[in-house]
Amino acid sequence: MKINICMLLWFRYGEKTEIYPTYEILSHLTRFGHSVTWIVSSEEADETQETTFNCTRVFVIPCRCDETPIKIISKALYAIRRTSFILSNFKHERYNIILVRDDLFDGLLALYIKRRYRVPFVFEMSIPVEQSWETRRFYSNKRKLQRIASIIEARLIAQILRNADLILPISRWLKDDLVRKGVDRSKITPLPEGVDPGRFLNRDMGAVAVRDKYGLGDFKIVTYVGTMDKMRHLDVLIHAFSRVRDSRGDVKLLMVGDGTGRLDLEKLADKLGIRDDVIFTGYVHFREVPDFIAAANLGISAVPPLDFYKVSSPIKMLEYMAMAKPVVANEEIPDQKEVMGASGGGILVRFDAESFAEAIIKLLDNPGRAEEMGRRGRDWVLENRSYDVIASELENGCIKVLER
Repeated sequence: MKINICMLLWFRYGEKTEIYPTYEILSHLTRFGHSVTWIVSSEEADETQETTFNCTRVFVIPCRCDETPIKIISKALYAIRRTSFILSNFKHERYNIILVRDDLFDGLLALYIKRRYRVPFVFEMSIPVEQSWETRRFYSNKRKLQRIASIIEARLIAQILRNADLILPISRWLKDDLVRKGVDRSKITPLPEGVDPGRFLNRDMGAVAVRDKYGLGDFKIVTYVGTMDKMRHLDVLIHAFSRVRDSRGDVKLLMVGDGTGRLDLEKLADKLGIRDDVIFTGYVHFREVPDFIAAANLGISAVPPLDFYKVSSPIKMLEYMAMAKPVVANEEIPDQKEVMGASGGGILVRFDAESFAEAIIKLLDNPGRAEEMGRRGRDWVLENRSYDVIASELENGCIKVLER
């Protein structure tokens, strides 16, 4: 049976667009002979246009919401224009599935399309509802209003989940959470993060370039790749590296990425006297990330044990493994605990500075063991978390929906 799926996606499309791995996994269905269409927005486009991206048909809708007093009007007009295009597109195309990722508005729109055009609706859920509330609470001063908004959002998401034909949570732990909340288990298929193994091949020259650019020389390199938002509590990692630096003088920490907590981390490194040994790269385009991982000896997947992170599927861990780098990951995140246990690709620790430091030192002191862990990790990722493997699970789920 051939799938002809339309995906409503909210990322901004353009020449330098970063296509998040999940979107690439979704579009990987084209490798199996299915048709995939994206409907996206662009601040670069002057008019609605049709293009292609890696065999995926893409409809691009112009979106220019300037920072002006009439911004809310501009956004409203864009939403109307986008909705009008989507409804018209469904009227003339022969899609047999509509997919939405996380977005509340598009989820409600998809429910309307499902009923009007009798098209099965797939809802991908990468974050639990509670994370929206916690994020708003952490960053906003208007907590009462944000709490009300979160309650409304949670009720609407519950309505979407009850009426979706297939739900794709990011992990089986998020699936269990949804089942506890009353969602029908039979229509839930976990869709965890995955990697494109080809992106992590032949990166030797890129690794050399990274080492040259940041003056890393022959130092051992510990790397963290990912967001540096304050909610990530990466001060634990800086304190851990301070202990590592006390033990060994031939090591540096490469912090790849940016976020709201970066400045505080830099100040902490300076306070601990290790500022010269901690390199903050700032923003790095995701297609260059493999070069930074290739330049390292090991990777750190430090995820704070907050409830909503416990149902996540950390992609940084998989990217280190795809590059055959040993991983130090904290055990409080079930996906990390399961992957490390099944693959033998690294060391599990508690989310505290002492535990991270001990594991890092252990790997640096035992390069042979570290190399073997790296090989095991890559083998496991190829067999269990490649785009082909994850997309195949998505294909099976969609076909079951179409056969009902």
